[in-house]
Amino acid sequence: MDPSLRNSPALIRRIEILRDELIKRFEALISYAVTDKTDRNTTALAQYSMQYETDALIRCAENLLSLIRQLQEAWLFGQLNTIDGPTQQQANDDTKAVTELLQQLIARQSGELRNGDAMLMEEENDVTTNGD
Repeated sequence: MDPSLRNSPALIRRIEILRDELIKRFEALISYAVTDKTDRNTTALAQYSMQYETDALIRCAENLLSLIRQLQEAWLFGQLNTIDGPTQQQANDDTKAVTELLQQLIARQSGELRNGDAMLMEEENDVTTNGD
């Protein structure tokens, strides 16, 4: 895992750097699009500069996507502590309570199914004995 993802200040700083670079590149693109001169050299220079800024903008967006992917992996594999302290304890308690309720529900349903099967068998026996 990238060491810059291990603590919040470094992570926030990395996000801010990428955000600022995206804004800077976009503003540069806009500034090159608005030119008063229409001579051939100025137009060629603006085109080259816009191509360079576009490539830099794409690179920055790819870096941001890479950071997002790393964060998703870290969160998925439990390397990010998104819930701490009493909130984590409450979530664990709620999970245990839900698990117990589900187990009780499953036990009741399986008991009802067994009772229902026994009743069905009794009815079938009654039908066959009464029918003969």
